[in-house]
Amino acid sequence: MLAKNVMVADMVTALADEKVEDVLHKMRSAKLRMLPVLDADRRVIGVVSTFSVMERVVPSYIVTGDLNQIPYAPDMGVLHRHFEEVRGLRADAVMDAKPLKVQADESLLSVAAAMISYKKHEYAMVIDDDGCLLGIISAGDVLDRLSQDGLIDA
Repeated sequence: MLAKNVMVADMVTALADEKVEDVLHKMRSAKLRMLPVLDADRRVIGVVSTFSVMERVVPSYIVTGDLNQIPYAPDMGVLHRHFEEVRGLRADAVMDAKPLKVQADESLLSVAAAMISYKKHEYAMVIDDDGCLLGIISAGDVLDRLSQDGLIDA
């Protein structure tokens, strides 16, 4: 089984210069947690995810565990102010610039292994030789395909 046989080709995407606010709206409307970010030539340059946005919203001292050293913790007002700053940024300012990319003719086994070994990505961007987006494969797509083929019990 090849990546091109499993990928989802009907995708919602973002452009590098779109505002985070607009990207988040697209994600909510499509019930997605991430969108590939494309340049003007449809080449994949990154991925904006709910996680990549949260990384910019939550203060780093909370993430690094330094909160115990600080006599106060940010309230929702602080997080809201950070979010207001982030939502006006361009997508390329908050994206993961190193998404998992695979070729259309790679085996599904190779894609699944890459998802696990490459920073534990839940999604793989299927690209052509020029780096243009052809489709997306999620870990769920891999499991669904295995279930359809009768290889695992659904």
